[in-house]
Amino acid sequence: MENDEDSKKTLRPAPTSVAQENTEPGATSPAESSARDLSTVELVKQITSEVAHLVQKQIELAKTELKADLKAEATMVGGLGLAALGTLTTVNLLLVTAVLAFAQAMPGWQAGLIVSGSTLVLTGVVAWAAWSKRVRSPMARTQRTLREDVEWTKGRLV
Repeated sequence: MENDEDSKKTLRPAPTSVAQENTEPGATSPAESSARDLSTVELVKQITSEVAHLVQKQIELAKTELKADLKAEATMVGGLGLAALGTLTTVNLLLVTAVLAFAQAMPGWQAGLIVSGSTLVLTGVVAWAAWSKRVRSPMARTQRTLREDVEWTKGRLV
């Protein structure tokens, strides 16, 4: 019979808090009775302490998660860097191949100048297109909002 009681105890889920583990109707747990004995100020101090502890644990969790995310992002950036290097090498080899192909029909130096000039013109067009998309007035919306706020504040003070 004692074995049956032990097996029932092990199968029963553990209570989620001390306050839920009442053995007799109307009985209070030690945590409830000690909480009832505390003054309001002491209760507020206890709650504040527990909230501070919870916030500290949340900050630790956030730091740990951020470190893991940063490590994953650093790995990704490294991989993209290697891919960019590989792409640059491939483009360079393709340009050399184009020079060698043109060298079949003309002198090698002339083929090299044609391919180099073409890439220089293409690079210039891309640079011009990128430059034309630059921000001419940085943070224009924020500056406008700040000016409006200053004007509104001046209007309220005057």
